[in-house]
Amino acid sequence: MKSLAAICLAVLAMSVQPGHADTIDAFIEEAAQQSLFQHNSSRIALEKATLPEVKAFARQMIADYERFDKQIRQLGQSQQMAVPTEPSVASKAKQLRLESRDDSFDRIYIDSQAETLEQKLMLFKKEALSSQNPQLKAFAQSALPDIEKQAKTARDLQEKLKPSAGEIRQPLTNGKQSKL
Repeated sequence: MKSLAAICLAVLAMSVQPGHADTIDAFIEEAAQQSLFQHNSSRIALEKATLPEVKAFARQMIADYERFDKQIRQLGQSQQMAVPTEPSVASKAKQLRLESRDDSFDRIYIDSQAETLEQKLMLFKKEALSSQNPQLKAFAQSALPDIEKQAKTARDLQEKLKPSAGEIRQPLTNGKQSKL
């Protein structure tokens, strides 16, 4: 009877705690989906952004994505896991919102990038500090400086794109807002 109780407790404990593979899989899935959104929305930004610094940021995000994508696919392969090739449903909705915007595109794009980068930063910090998988931990630690740099650039651009206090904007004319 005691051994049956011990087996039941062991099975219960395994079902309550996420498995090692589940944790790795969830990290790879979330990291890849965030990066896919950043890549896809940055491609849109190359077409729709009006400010040169926003276009430059988009180009940098695409270049960083290509390097990151290769690394995460190698990590997924080493862990025998499939890496997503599509962003999450929520990210697809944000992407559609970006595609449909012309006015204030730059600000909306940078806001969405900043939000996604903050989420990605938290995800990677958590893995860098607490992952039990040495490969995953090393990957997260090595990616953190780039993600921190991207997040800082996005925050700086957010500040630049905020309307200044007391600034009044007229309605759009020919797709551009004018200041009063």
